[in-house]
Amino acid sequence: MALTDHPLRRQVVGEMQLRRFPAFSLPARIVQIVRIVEDREAETRALRAIWPELDPAARHAQAQLCAHVTLGWERHSEASTMTLVTTGEDAPLDWSPPPETALIEAVPGKVVRASRLLLVADDAAAQGLIAKAGFGSSHLVTCHVRSPSGTRARLWTDFRIHADGYGRIVMATGGMPLADFGRCVQQVQELGNYRNLALIGLPEARAAWSELDALEAELEDIGQGLARGDRRDDTLLASLIALSARLLSIDSGCGYRMSATAAYARIVASRMAQLDAEAIPGFQSLAAFNDRRFEPAVHTCAALTTRLALLNARTAQSTALLRTRIETHIENQNARLLASVDRSARMQVRLQRLVEGLSSVVISYYLLGLIGYPLKAAEHVWPPFHATLALGLLAPLVIALLSILMGRAHRRLDSDDKHPALGP
Repeated sequence: MALTDHPLRRQVVGEMQLRRFPAFSLPARIVQIVRIVEDREAETRALRAIWPELDPAARHAQAQLCAHVTLGWERHSEASTMTLVTTGEDAPLDWSPPPETALIEAVPGKVVRASRLLLVADDAAAQGLIAKAGFGSSHLVTCHVRSPSGTRARLWTDFRIHADGYGRIVMATGGMPLADFGRCVQQVQELGNYRNLALIGLPEARAAWSELDALEAELEDIGQGLARGDRRDDTLLASLIALSARLLSIDSGCGYRMSATAAYARIVASRMAQLDAEAIPGFQSLAAFNDRRFEPAVHTCAALTTRLALLNARTAQSTALLRTRIETHIENQNARLLASVDRSARMQVRLQRLVEGLSSVVISYYLLGLIGYPLKAAEHVWPPFHATLALGLLAPLVIALLSILMGRAHRRLDSDDKHPALGP
């Protein structure tokens, strides 16, 4: 029965099986360069010149340049690592660059770490290399690193960039099995690589920190103006919008780098735990060197992220308070407007009642005038009948009747307004 693979099955299995560090035997000389790569297409073209059969989508490649020289490459999320390993008895143990170094130096990208490693069997073989390395006594870092089996290897370095642009590390197995020693070498390199990648965020954090100082002072001034109420709401709102935009710009500009620094710092902590470095009395250890400057730098970047979040929250709160005050002002204005409209409506009703009262008199006048015509005609037909007297007697009755009828009409209209008829 044929298996139906998940589309990502082979990719995830290959991720777990990925061999990142070329195998070597002792003695060995290793050159490694880590770059931030902004143009992946240019990198691919340079790599295809070395590996014509390279898959453009590959994350790892390795080539055997000759019997004793291996070249490896690995792609990370934003960086790439190239490793040149010269191994065996023919490997010259000195700090001069191997001829093949030009292959990895020609690949495009911005170098964040370049290192040369010399690997030997014991401490005695390492002493001459350490003397030629130019390690300053005040900067020398040396300690034992422990494998899972409990055996110990030793490293020497000063974590400085020398005149050739490379850092220098010497490691001696001290009886550690070669497979465990290879993992320790890889962990030491990854520790340095990810530490440098993490520290890229520190200059950005320092630059953003001074900007946040100015924005925090501006936010404090806006808050005081909001509390005192001596500045126009539209002026305060414009200031808050401008401040929010600047905070958003800072967050978008360094947010990714701060997140990357936190992620790289976790990897560095993991590698430190795996190496299980053991201090040697009288020397600075790997853990002490790492804790002295790396941990404060990571904490600075983390503090920047926290401070950005707090400033964004305070800005949002100030904006909400100002919006509430504006809405309250608008509601008060609407209430005053409604009160004014109500007064106007009441005045209009009074005027309307006055006009209606006068209109009843006018209607009565015209109605009496109409009644006067037949009465005067009757007076001509029957002289004893007195038309003027009859009109005088009818006038109060007509006025009273019209007033009653109009009052009933008003009461009916008022009743309809208070109890509107229900629709179907």
